[in-house]
Amino acid sequence: MHGCGSFFCTQEGGGKIRGKEQERDKSMKAKKNKRERSAQMQQVSAGLQDVLGLTQWRKEHPHATWAEIEAAVDEQINQLRAQLLQDVVQMGETEDWSQKSEAERPKCATCGKPLWARGEQTRYLQTTGGEAVKLTRTYGACPQCGVGFFPPG
Repeated sequence: MHGCGSFFCTQEGGGKIRGKEQERDKSMKAKKNKRERSAQMQQVSAGLQDVLGLTQWRKEHPHATWAEIEAAVDEQINQLRAQLLQDVVQMGETEDWSQKSEAERPKCATCGKPLWARGEQTRYLQTTGGEAVKLTRTYGACPQCGVGFFPPG
């Protein structure tokens, strides 16, 4: 079996495997070349390093390994991500729908009836990065089926 390092392929198929490896290598090199960052992205990165405390962290850890640096960056980015999520979600909650007419109120996902507002409540969600996000929103209850929930939005 020439050109084939495995009993799973034939001599004819061995060339196909080698071709796929060459395609993957070309793809990886193309992605590597695309990783040139714009001047704007570099400027944002430099600013975030300072804001997130990573510039100081690096000074305190001059011999950190790739894995240690990546863990430190991930920790700070996850905290920033949670704050951004919390802020963006709360942007949509500036309007008090409890005083709106029935036609303008959020509807029950189960039966479609307009919800009654049951006051503001706080709940905590966990992001995919493991950080907690605190949301304070108007809680709604359905007058017909009794289901209570935070309306989407």
